[in-house]
Amino acid sequence: ACEDEFDCKDLESLFQNYNLKLEQTSTLKALAVLIILSSTLTLVELMSGPSLTISKGSHPVHCIIFVSLFIVTNVKYLQVTQLQQIVKLTLLFSFTFSFLCCPFSLGAYGMQPPTSPEQGMWQLMLVTFVAYSLLPVRTLLAIVFGLMVAVSHIIVTATSVKAKRQRLWRTLVANAILFTSVNLSGVFVRILTERAQRKAFLQARNCIEERLRLEDENEKQERLLMSLLPRNVAMEMKEDFLKPPERIFHKIYIQRHDN
Repeated sequence: ACEDEFDCKDLESLFQNYNLKLEQTSTLKALAVLIILSSTLTLVELMSGPSLTISKGSHPVHCIIFVSLFIVTNVKYLQVTQLQQIVKLTLLFSFTFSFLCCPFSLGAYGMQPPTSPEQGMWQLMLVTFVAYSLLPVRTLLAIVFGLMVAVSHIIVTATSVKAKRQRLWRTLVANAILFTSVNLSGVFVRILTERAQRKAFLQARNCIEERLRLEDENEKQERLLMSLLPRNVAMEMKEDFLKPPERIFHKIYIQRHDN
């Protein structure tokens, strides 16, 4: 999910396996936010009255889809390819959810007409920021998602909302500024998160390498000690070195052997 890949392919593969658990947890968090959002909007729409709107049919369906994806993602042994497919499906249904939150004008079909050009703005901004900050997709794909959501809302608003031309254009400019802000914020957060994850991985890798190097040096020293001294004396010295006495080097290892 990161653009700044390591030059070594083996190191990049190791990082992806190391990062799998973090990405799975991040995907679960994103799906949890989407579940809360869609279920809350479903309850609000049901309590708003008997008027027919697109969202009354859209939100419950998307809530069920997000719950299903959450259950599938919450598997103990999940492969990298499986998680990538789940993330792509989450991004796809997030777009359909956002698109159907736009202020469509379907009065001819007996549905309630849109009331204002601001309709659906906070839902789309929240979904866009979740895609940047939580979903483990490539940065370019997240940017494309954010731009598609913004352009969709602006086009639907410009063609569907019936308002004074001057007021409508002011609102569209304001909406464009808000979408630009949330996209720039999402890119900034994403870059910082990616760099922090790779830095933490390199630190953990270097720590493990140093530990393995020290263990290898200890084994070499032990083999050297065994080759220079009798086994029983060498084992006694080894046990004493593991203890923390203050004057360990004052002990004389002399033993008498009867032939």
